[in-house]
Amino acid sequence: MLNVTVAQLNFAVGDIEGNLKKILQVVKEFHKEAHVILFPELALSGYPPEDLLLQKHFLSEIHKALKELIYKTKNYDCLIGVGTPFYESDLYNALALIYKGKPLGVYKKHFLPNYSVFDEKRYFRSGEEPLLAELNGYKLTFSICEDIWYPDGVERLGALSGAQVILNVNASPYHIGKYEYKEAFLKARAEDNNAFVIYVNLVGGQDELVFDGRSLVIDPKGNIIARGKAFEEDVFTVSLELEKVNRSRLTDLRWREASQKVEKISPSFSVSIQKETPYKEGKVEDKLTGEEEIYKALTLAVKDYTEKNGFKKVVLGLSGGIDSSLVACIATDALGKERVVGVYMPSEFSSKESYEDASELAKNLGIEFHVIPITETFKAYRRGFEKEFCELSFDVADENIQARIRANILFYLSNKFGYLVLSTSNKSESAVGYTTIYGDMSGGFAPIKDVYKTFVYRLAEYRNSISKVIPERVFKKPPSAELRPNQTDQDTLPPYEELDKILRLYIEEVLSPEEIVKQGFPKEDVYRTIYMIRKAEYKRKQAPVGPKITERAFGKDWRMPITNKFRF
Repeated sequence: MLNVTVAQLNFAVGDIEGNLKKILQVVKEFHKEAHVILFPELALSGYPPEDLLLQKHFLSEIHKALKELIYKTKNYDCLIGVGTPFYESDLYNALALIYKGKPLGVYKKHFLPNYSVFDEKRYFRSGEEPLLAELNGYKLTFSICEDIWYPDGVERLGALSGAQVILNVNASPYHIGKYEYKEAFLKARAEDNNAFVIYVNLVGGQDELVFDGRSLVIDPKGNIIARGKAFEEDVFTVSLELEKVNRSRLTDLRWREASQKVEKISPSFSVSIQKETPYKEGKVEDKLTGEEEIYKALTLAVKDYTEKNGFKKVVLGLSGGIDSSLVACIATDALGKERVVGVYMPSEFSSKESYEDASELAKNLGIEFHVIPITETFKAYRRGFEKEFCELSFDVADENIQARIRANILFYLSNKFGYLVLSTSNKSESAVGYTTIYGDMSGGFAPIKDVYKTFVYRLAEYRNSISKVIPERVFKKPPSAELRPNQTDQDTLPPYEELDKILRLYIEEVLSPEEIVKQGFPKEDVYRTIYMIRKAEYKRKQAPVGPKITERAFGKDWRMPITNKFRF
């Protein structure tokens, strides 16, 4: 029997001292029951450290921390695996293996992702050698994140060389649908290799990324025997009955033939841990539903961005609409009602119902609520231009200046009290530019930046299913910016049900306008939507960061040029 402790922790990028402290605390608490304790990818530095990795003094501090970890674990009788940047004539994304004050081996990540949000080839050199170890007569093989996405990669070689356990450490960011895909291929890896798979994932928010945890332990038959919590720290120990592997391989002709053909590798080191350890049954946390999963992701993103950047409170504009209502709920659930400030900023075009809905929401959530009218400020702006331009007709510039006045108020409060301003713009608005630059799209963090408008409603309904905090009227009234009389979003946009489908096909599935039209959408709406997407690129480049929840978000996923003559 082999006991493996999975340390699914929330590390902060650059907090080397704090990360080391968390690692040492887990080792201290779990060393008696574990033969192996495994931490996520780049645990010492936090993930992704990005251009910190180009600073030699940062790498020097990492090296010191690794030496300190080795020294301070010299009295613990367990094998420790910690993800870390590792400099050895070049820089590697590595897993350091430590036992009783000695560095036994370093596995260097082979496959470096360089797509979507990943830039690992910018920083790291690919490793070339697999790593096989022996522990109490059993064999273990190791890998890091992307390595396990390749079925014939280093894990396969390790397993065919006799490894009964594949230990894979990760910093795998979340997006909708990714977990189900990962679970399926990890089960396949376990079955194909007749081995236990230990999948340790990072948890937490880091700028535009959210890591969902949900670490897995899978037996040789593809059964999940342990699953970590979603979007929460979780440390647990699982006992592996490794004789199951040997029995399974005896009857697997495919595995036997494959193992005969491969040039086997030998263990790099051997460890004998002779201590009594308790049998630990794996716990399998429940799966989440779609809306619950996404809501938890957004909540964690807001909590970590706020706290890791040292903000005590957040402030946002409450309009009485669905977007600001959802953001207020997310912020309150993430931080607590004492740390959220809502501001209603009515103009002459604001309806009585909007005030009632905003104030009722704030009351239901128990958050601080202020009313700061902008009518006189707006009139002063217009009077200020009369001398130079005479009396100007009311147009979109007058609509936008109202949004910018509101942003000024929020940033005044931010500057005065040290609050973090939360933007309430959603993905649909950002995509087509239906948002005011330096106005309502402004903020320090944008919680629903990657949430389509139709899904905003679904998430709001989910939140109300927990407790009815959003007034029912907010769901029923037509969406409106209320910047001129009787305004609705659909004055200038297709219905959101249609718009969001077109956006998803163009942004995430990368279909051409012609291909989208063939799916039954009006040609005029498709081409007008894509024209608006292209026209709004300069705005999005200046938008605040927000959590990625779709397969392709407006951030590192989306690298379109602003100056771009290719129309579609």
